[in-house]
Amino acid sequence: MIRRSGIYAVLAAFVSLPAPALAESLETVDQWVAEALESNATLSAQRSAIEAAKAEVEGSDAWADPVFQYRIAPETFEGPNIVGHRFEVSQKLPWPDELSASRGAEEAGVRAATQDTLWQTRKLTASVKEAYARLWYSHRAIELHDETRALVEQLADITRQRLEYGEATQSGLLRVETELDTLDAQLVALRADQVKLSASLIPLLGRRPQPSELIVSLPPRLPMAADILTEAEHPLVQAAEARTAEARARLDVAEANRRPVFTANAGYNSLLADEKKRWTVGVGIQIPFSGQRQSSAVRRASAELSQRQSQSTQTHRDLLASIGDVKTALEAGYSRLEILDERHLPNQRAHWEASLNELASGTGRLENAINSARQLTGVKLRRAAVIRDLFSARARYEALQITGVSN
Repeated sequence: MIRRSGIYAVLAAFVSLPAPALAESLETVDQWVAEALESNATLSAQRSAIEAAKAEVEGSDAWADPVFQYRIAPETFEGPNIVGHRFEVSQKLPWPDELSASRGAEEAGVRAATQDTLWQTRKLTASVKEAYARLWYSHRAIELHDETRALVEQLADITRQRLEYGEATQSGLLRVETELDTLDAQLVALRADQVKLSASLIPLLGRRPQPSELIVSLPPRLPMAADILTEAEHPLVQAAEARTAEARARLDVAEANRRPVFTANAGYNSLLADEKKRWTVGVGIQIPFSGQRQSSAVRRASAELSQRQSQSTQTHRDLLASIGDVKTALEAGYSRLEILDERHLPNQRAHWEASLNELASGTGRLENAINSARQLTGVKLRRAAVIRDLFSARARYEALQITGVSN
C-alpha cells in the first residue's frame, strides 16, 4: 500500500492561504478627492469663470460713458479776433428697466457659473472615487491572480508527491507546470494594464499614483424606498434655471432697445457774436429707422429663451432618469453580492477542497482541479468587481443627490 501521509501533509499546509502583505504606503480615497479638488485644471477654470461672471456684473447697470467734443477755428489764432472754439458734452439716457434687466442677466450668469462649479465639483469627486475603485480592482485582480497561482502550486506539489509514489504521470506534472507558465504570462498583462490605468489618472490628480495600498469598503445599503428627491434644488437644475433667467433678462434688454434712444447734451460756442447764445443745452433722440435690427434682436433673444426653457425641462428629466438608473444599479449590485457571499463563494470553496481531496486520493482528475482553482479565484474576482461597481454607483448617487449623504 502506497503511503499518502506526505500528500496529506502538503494538502494541509496549503488549504489556508496567507493574507497578502500590506504595501508600505496607504492612499485613501479622501486623499485623492482632496488632491483633485485642489489641483484639477478643469475645476480651476470653472472657478475662474465665476470671477469673470462677477466682473461682468459690476458695470452691467452703469450708464454709457459721456462723449466730449472740442473744436477750434485755426484761422483765428492770429488777428484781432478772439480765438474761436467750441465744445460739447453729450450723455445717452438709458431706460431704467433696461439697466435693471442688463444687471439681472449678468447676475443670473454668476448664479449659473456658481452652480456649474458645484456640479463640476460633485462630478469630479465621483470621477475620482470611480478611478480609485478601478485601480483598487486592478490591484485586487493581481492579488487573486497570485492566489490562483498558489492554488495551482498546491496541485503541482501534490502531483509531484503522487509521481514519486507512481500514482501520477509525467504528462500530468507538465500540464500543471504549463498552467503555471500561462499564469505568469497573464500576470505580465495584468501589470501592464495597471500601469496604463495609473497613467490615465494624471488628468484627474495631476500625478501618476505610486504603488500603494488602496482600501475600498463596501458602501452601506441605502434606504431607497424612503428617499425623497427635490430635484429643483440640485446644482445641475439650478444652473439650467439660472441660464433660463439670464435668457429672459436678455429678452427684456432686447425689448427695451426697440424704444427711442434719448441723449442730453450741453455745449459752448465762442464763434457766435451774441454771448447769450454761446451756451447751449439740448436733447437728442435716435428713432429706429425701420426697426428691423431691433426686431431681429428680439426674435433671437426670444428663441434663446425658448431654447433655455426646453433645456431646463430636459435637465429635470435627465436628472430623475439618472438617479433612477443609479438606484437600480445599486439594488442589483447588492442582490448579486448576496448571491455570491451566501451561495456561490461557499459552494466554490467546497468544490475546490473536494477537488484537492479527490486528487490526493487518486479519484479526481487533474484538469478538474485546475478548473476549480481558477473558478474559485474567479468568483472572488467577480465579487471584487461587484464591490467596485457598488462603490462607483454610490459615488454617482452622491453626486446626483440633493442632500449630502455620508460615506
